[in-house]
Amino acid sequence: MLCGCAGQGSRYEEPLPRATYQKVNVVSYAGAAGDGATARGTRYQSGSISSAAADWARWPAGTLFRILATGEIYEVDDFTDDVVGTNTILLYKPASATMPGAGPRFVTIEIVRWGSPHDSAEIMRQQKSSTSKKILVVLVQPTPEKR
Repeated sequence: MLCGCAGQGSRYEEPLPRATYQKVNVVSYAGAAGDGATARGTRYQSGSISSAAADWARWPAGTLFRILATGEIYEVDDFTDDVVGTNTILLYKPASATMPGAGPRFVTIEIVRWGSPHDSAEIMRQQKSSTSKKILVVLVQPTPEKR
């Protein structure tokens, strides 16, 4: 469903340091209300907490963040090949929502809660896609941040 949304391809960016505040590239993507399920098995959400897709090796599933400029809150519940290896997060917007500035832009986010790398890895192990395998390889690598 998300394939090709951001057009990021396979470029690689050094991961951002794990911090409470991060400047990230965001891209809005539209969908019809309730269309399909996220990688976590939930419906796409739009409201007080909305869905986001990201590289789970950088922002594990369940990561909750606020966009400082707008106050919008998102939870990482999906991934797509477009974001693997990048510091880009896709923000879900219902198809009926107006999307000013829907193109890529840099914003500062505040991490409200980090998701679990362990839980993300368990979900990835159940996936069959090449994208999930790429993320899983990085997700299970021991790093000082994950210890």
